[in-house]
Amino acid sequence: MTLGLKCICLLVFLSSIYVIGMFIFAKGFLLKRVVIEKNSTCAVNFAHQSDLHGDEGCWMHRSYKRAIIIVIDAMKFEFMRYDNGSLHNIPYKNKMSVINDLLTTKPLNSKLYKFLADPPTTTLQRLKGLTTGSLPTFVDAGANFASSEITEDNFIDQLIKQGKTIIFMGDDTWMGLYPGRFRRAFPFPSFNVKDLHTVDNGILSNLLPQLQKQDWDLTIAHFLGVDHCGHRYGPDHPAMAEKLSQMNHMIINVTKQIASDTVLFVFGDHGMTRTGDHGGDSQDELEAGLFIYSPSQLTSVPYSPDRTMTVSQKDFVPTISLLLGVPIPFSSLGRIITDLFTHCTGWKTGSSSIKQLFHSVKALRLNAHQINTYLQEYFQHSSDFPIQTYYQLKSVLDTAETELNSLLSELVRDGESPLMEEKLQNLRDKYMFYIDEVGGTAEGVWAQFDVMSMCIGVLTLFLALSVNVYFIKISFWWKKDIPATVLVVFLVSLVYLAFAVFQSFFIGESNSAMMVFLMGNCLVFGVSLLIFNFKGSNPLILNNKENPPLGFESLEFVLAVFITFLTFVTYFSNSFVVNEDSITLYLLQSLSWVLSFFTLKHVVRMSSIPVDPKTKKQKPSRNFDIMRVLTHPALVLIFLTIFWSLFLRLSAAFRVCREEQHQCEASIFLQPLGNLNSQEGVKNFRYFFTLVCLFIMVFVIHQVMKHFGNLNGFPPPVLGITYLLPLSALFCSLHWALQGLPQKSMDNLPPWQQVLLPRVVYFLVTLFLFLLIYDPLCIFVVLRSKRLIMEDDKQLIPNIYHQLKENLEEKGDKPPLVYGLATSFTAATVAMVTLALVLLGMLLGDGLMPSLLLVIFSVYCHLEIITIRETINLPVSLWTSLVYLCVLASVFFYATGHQATIPTIRWESAFIGLHGDFTNNVLPAILIHLNTFSSHVLAAVICPLILFWPKTGGLLTRWVVGVNKKDSPDWIGDFCFHDNKENFRMLIFRIYSYAFLYQGFKVLGSVLAAFLHRRHLMVWKIFAPRFVFEAMTSFTVYALSIVMFMFLLRVDSALTKWMKNFLKK
Repeated sequence: MTLGLKCICLLVFLSSIYVIGMFIFAKGFLLKRVVIEKNSTCAVNFAHQSDLHGDEGCWMHRSYKRAIIIVIDAMKFEFMRYDNGSLHNIPYKNKMSVINDLLTTKPLNSKLYKFLADPPTTTLQRLKGLTTGSLPTFVDAGANFASSEITEDNFIDQLIKQGKTIIFMGDDTWMGLYPGRFRRAFPFPSFNVKDLHTVDNGILSNLLPQLQKQDWDLTIAHFLGVDHCGHRYGPDHPAMAEKLSQMNHMIINVTKQIASDTVLFVFGDHGMTRTGDHGGDSQDELEAGLFIYSPSQLTSVPYSPDRTMTVSQKDFVPTISLLLGVPIPFSSLGRIITDLFTHCTGWKTGSSSIKQLFHSVKALRLNAHQINTYLQEYFQHSSDFPIQTYYQLKSVLDTAETELNSLLSELVRDGESPLMEEKLQNLRDKYMFYIDEVGGTAEGVWAQFDVMSMCIGVLTLFLALSVNVYFIKISFWWKKDIPATVLVVFLVSLVYLAFAVFQSFFIGESNSAMMVFLMGNCLVFGVSLLIFNFKGSNPLILNNKENPPLGFESLEFVLAVFITFLTFVTYFSNSFVVNEDSITLYLLQSLSWVLSFFTLKHVVRMSSIPVDPKTKKQKPSRNFDIMRVLTHPALVLIFLTIFWSLFLRLSAAFRVCREEQHQCEASIFLQPLGNLNSQEGVKNFRYFFTLVCLFIMVFVIHQVMKHFGNLNGFPPPVLGITYLLPLSALFCSLHWALQGLPQKSMDNLPPWQQVLLPRVVYFLVTLFLFLLIYDPLCIFVVLRSKRLIMEDDKQLIPNIYHQLKENLEEKGDKPPLVYGLATSFTAATVAMVTLALVLLGMLLGDGLMPSLLLVIFSVYCHLEIITIRETINLPVSLWTSLVYLCVLASVFFYATGHQATIPTIRWESAFIGLHGDFTNNVLPAILIHLNTFSSHVLAAVICPLILFWPKTGGLLTRWVVGVNKKDSPDWIGDFCFHDNKENFRMLIFRIYSYAFLYQGFKVLGSVLAAFLHRRHLMVWKIFAPRFVFEAMTSFTVYALSIVMFMFLLRVDSALTKWMKNFLKK
């Protein structure tokens, strides 16, 4: 096995340890709650059959024969509430006028509530909660696009057991949750957020005709237009006004259609942020609206516009169950909406406040006993519910039962009395207290943490870090090979991983876990011995040239280590995670300034030393010479540092705001271009500014390749840079211009026209990639008659290169012999960076193209600094450069419109070039992933340049130092890596091992923070998302690092083949 293949296998093995550790920890940390597979039945001992009035029912007589549920996805409470003092130019205000009309004219027939969702606010999880009355856990959010059948008890199945008929139309997510439950179904694809009308129009064409058939007991309609409009344009857009007006007209038609034995529920499954997103737990995302209406009297408590009533979404399940006369689902933790149980025609509650109160108490009692039954069953499956709390709450329920029996006896004996109403109110409060306390306590222990799996995951990550450091050590071995001890580490680690996976995923908590912990700790200790136990003759001794002794001259190395440690430690602070975008920028600028300061210091010291030491020191001139100042070498470095700082600071203009960042203002670059139609000047400025940035990017890449001599002839990468890059940029700009059209104009375009331009870009990028893999060399050869002289086989490659260089310098009519040989690796890497820039620029959109340009400029400044320092024999360690790139990736993660929160995921990138009606979600998931972690993708691709660029001599070295490596007769550029293949492979292995190590520290920090704060109030809001995002970042870095290593080996292989062919000619 070759050395390169060995190194790739080691990186794959190392990444596997990291990934397994993260999965094991996630299995324990994001564990799903215990699901009780038991259903409620009509035969229960707490339901009395003494209700001789009213219609049929199970636990309680039903109030309505039929129900209509209209789910308007993302219908905020603010959209439903009528605001008399609202400004009329706000698009989403006062568009649902029918709700206000019914509340005003029929206050006893209609109610409006603030409908609080439970996080995570993704549609599938909300539907689970709205039908089962239970709470989804954080990990369930990951299944939002892969719905599976609900087996937990729910009111849909309860209705079917009672022989009821259900009709459904709308979001096809319901079909995955409840397959085979609906008598008639009209599902429509739900994932295409760009499509505002297909689902809604499909429902509207079926809704009224189906209601008129009268052969149904429950009709469900799930509209998506409001949610899609929010994702595409945000709430403050004319398209939102049109959508809400359409929903208002729909409700008017439905209310005219329904009969008196029917109740109508209109609600949103969640809200939306000011940018139209959802998925988190901000107030805007949690506050949906709930409107209830029936032609017959609904309640004895009239609606009051001065008082906003708030109910939880899980309260909907017991409410609709008892209203329709079916059992409350077994696992429901909701509390009935008591206002809806104050009216009963059979009891004539309208004439007696005591009867109204007693009727609601009776419903609350059933609700409380259902929860108590669930709690008793839960104790048989799990012991995490506090036993003392359980008995305290059980005593409250028992006391309430005793008081109710006493009150019934008193009511039969003495009839109604003034004190009875007060006693009923106290009784009602006790039942409500019991339900709320049980629900609150259960929520606190809902998700059981598997501490054993979490500890094994942490231990595995410690093992990964120790193996990572060991791999870095062996990359300095003087033999430039992989020692035999690696095989031992590999085999023992493989055994441990097998045991750890089997223990965590198949066995669970048992005594055998101690064996896994013992094995893991011994393995970590053994690898640590390999790392620290080395002597002078030991092959693991570090090469001191790489990292000089720690001192003042290596402050940048100390700072890089300190930044790594600071990043690890500060994950434990929620305030750091919230403000991580600003803090990482501060750390990055600090590192860049330290690098620039020491470089400047050395350059100034060199410029003050005369070239000829025999030259007498001249007296300083009294006259100020401006040209002497302007041509001073240090001035170029100062300007480079200033621009470097400016590029980094400008990145803040492209950040998206977290909910906790109260002083943050939304960036104009993050709004869809179509949302700026009302601001024509701003819209045009942003679009043309983006075009300028795109042109600069294309021009800079072209000029850099031309400067290195890699744009001659017709090699595949040259064709890609010369033709495919400008063409891709052109089609990108045309696509962005298309996105700036008004909504109606876009919707009127045929689907193929909406996706044509991005697909052309995808095709060009794919073609460029295949060309680059087929022949990654940007070398152009013109044969000459003069033959090469080959004398010494040991120095064959350097002799050939120097002869080529001499032929190049010969004067005559003959053209140069070879172009681009000295920058073969650099040019291939730049070509790969170009390919990534085009793809990521298309996915990020026009607003964030300038941010990508800032990434390139920031990287270029760093590359020039390390090139200058290597020229003046003051090299920067690879670790320092690697830390700079990793922190830069973190800074531009935020500067590309992202945060470590679910609502800031840019879902619209899944539809760039795609219609949206997917048969599977693999391709959309890849596009979203590339959009989210675009900065880390770029950093992984750029990584090798910190090794190659200094060998090319850079572009500014001559201006700063006065000399360039190209001037040396021994200079062969990055061709030196081909000359020493073993050293080249070990250096690339070391670079990516450094990247793994830095990312490993970040993952371990986020894991330990989540582990420590697992009972923290903000764990699901801050620490859990941070861990998930860091884990996904790690997958990206690991995968791209291995791919780039393989690509560089392909470049080296192609260069070897080129040399052989050249020698034959």
